[in-house]
Amino acid sequence: MKILIFTVSAGEGHNSMSRAVRDYIGGAYPDAEVRIYDLFKDGEQTKRKKRAVWLVNDGYFKLVKYAIGIANRQYERLKRRSAEKPAKTLRKNFIAPARKGVEEIMDAFRPDSVFCAHTYAGILMADLRREGNESAMRARIATVVSDYDVAPYTELLTGLDYIITPTDDFDGVLLESGFDLSKRRSYGIPVQRKFSQYMEKSEALRTLGLKEGKKTLMIMSGSIGFGNIAKTILNFNKCRSDFRILCVCARNKKLKEKLEKLQARGRLKKEIHIFGYVNNVEVLMSASDVLLGKIGGVAIAEAFNKYLPIIADKKLPFQEYDNMVFLRARNACDYISCKRKAYLVADRFFGDEARLVAMLKEIEVLRRPDASKDIGDLICHERA
Repeated sequence: MKILIFTVSAGEGHNSMSRAVRDYIGGAYPDAEVRIYDLFKDGEQTKRKKRAVWLVNDGYFKLVKYAIGIANRQYERLKRRSAEKPAKTLRKNFIAPARKGVEEIMDAFRPDSVFCAHTYAGILMADLRREGNESAMRARIATVVSDYDVAPYTELLTGLDYIITPTDDFDGVLLESGFDLSKRRSYGIPVQRKFSQYMEKSEALRTLGLKEGKKTLMIMSGSIGFGNIAKTILNFNKCRSDFRILCVCARNKKLKEKLEKLQARGRLKKEIHIFGYVNNVEVLMSASDVLLGKIGGVAIAEAFNKYLPIIADKKLPFQEYDNMVFLRARNACDYISCKRKAYLVADRFFGDEARLVAMLKEIEVLRRPDASKDIGDLICHERA
């Protein structure tokens, strides 16, 4: 059995989903041959591909950093676009540059099943099917909605065998987009198995060398940061609640150095543990009560599998803002609207145990710890 997984290195979320599905299949189906192919980074490196890589990474990060308001307004316009419009700009900038490489690997590898971890890949596969490409016609193809929102251009995916969603809350939008709901599977967003494995909080605290008896706020800066983290942490000095902070700076060396200087000068009143890049995020999550950070689909799935409510920044890009709106309506997250009042949000979390319990009940409904398994089983042996 041959499985081909298409990804796009737009941040790390789509790559993470791809590896999660690959790793499950590798363990459950040892005879399966699995390949991951990046639409823009693999294959022949043309100028158009390199431009696409810049657009989905550096271009995106610069846009949301310096012009997030404009970007979000344009995104909302795209969501309201007529499904009958041809999506010329999308096809020119992102679909056309990847097409040749995708056709070549499809014809050479001849996969039995394809998993599309990014919308661009799903659109390209749907196009190939409509055009009668033999390799695309013979393979079983599934795509995933990797946020708690249905993104623009999803209507272009209707020719595929399956669309995997985080919940069944989006059936109305899928119907409007032309989907047959028999193709929908509410399996969730796939994440690495370590995020789905239960770990006692006491064990996680012991592993980290931390004492029990204190609430814990975990902060993750994410690949493009979370606003002014140092300013937010300083604001927590005003909190009435007693809690510790675990701050993961990842590759943001400047943030780590700044926090360490503030800590050395006695400016940080809360107990704080500062980390750089770590390989044990799942342990830190297991030791925590609340997560403050970015709110992309994969980050949400990882947190929810660890029963962590989320505090987000209200100033979020694109799907992340829609994720926040959806989760807040379901009472599964909160947000900081003003850095100067961040301490009020923290006090609201740690000062109201009943509210935390209610949020955990909603997270229990939304979490999908078996997503990688369910998706792997679907593309490996379920027949249409």
